[in-house]
Amino acid sequence: MINRFLRFDTDTKKLYNVNVDFFIWRTVIKMLKVDFHSHILPGMDDGAKSTDESVRMLKKLADDSVDTVVLTPHFYRRDENIKSFLARREKSYNELCKAVKSMEKCPELRLGAEVYYYPSLSSDPDFHKLVIEGTDYVLLELPFERFYHNFFSGYNKFVSDCEQKIILAHIERYMDFGNTEEEIGTILNFGKAVCQMNCNPIARAGLFSGNKIMKLIKSGIISVIGTDTHNLDSRPPRFGKAEKKIISKLGKDEFSRLCHNSRLILENSPINRIR
Repeated sequence: MINRFLRFDTDTKKLYNVNVDFFIWRTVIKMLKVDFHSHILPGMDDGAKSTDESVRMLKKLADDSVDTVVLTPHFYRRDENIKSFLARREKSYNELCKAVKSMEKCPELRLGAEVYYYPSLSSDPDFHKLVIEGTDYVLLELPFERFYHNFFSGYNKFVSDCEQKIILAHIERYMDFGNTEEEIGTILNFGKAVCQMNCNPIARAGLFSGNKIMKLIKSGIISVIGTDTHNLDSRPPRFGKAEKKIISKLGKDEFSRLCHNSRLILENSPINRIR
């Protein structure tokens, strides 16, 4: 198997692009735009159905100046074991690599997975193979339900047994099931976790929903963003529109913070969840 991490030039920092002033350090750093959540690998799940569709999705992200795309197909332990999933992912990735050679520009690609939460999954000896390539971070999807005591106790044990760092996928969705910001805070207080928000609700944030979305970002609860793109029709990549909305509502410094966190995660460094 190819050691794909060699593709990332940490000496020249070739993934970085735009110079910005970042308010925390009061110095000039460079932004790294990363899509941490995507379903672009062809034929893996309910996302892209073909390499042609995958390429068109990547072209849209490239047009939005996204530097790196983390490929995160769904993993459900109830459907297959980790070994089987990784074999399918490798095959799909190889097909995609051949297809993107025709692209004029393509974001850097890193393998990962959107791992559905099971209380005992962190004790699986192969669990570490589901992390984002080159890091110890794993993208974790929680159940779409109201969280009660049994969930909190089970999740706390999961975190205690887990050696990996956790990125909680599309955190805003769990609040749609009646979970409060305080209850999300309880999950975060168990440790090891930061939050990812989807670009679509940011891009579509209106008069009523916008305040809630922007409050979560500004509070520091949201550490990174991802498109969660599945196709070009009903769930297209909207990274650029989310970027513009964040900058227009909260300013460039807030978007710079998300980009800085993105860089830290890809460097496998810890990040500060709350300012």
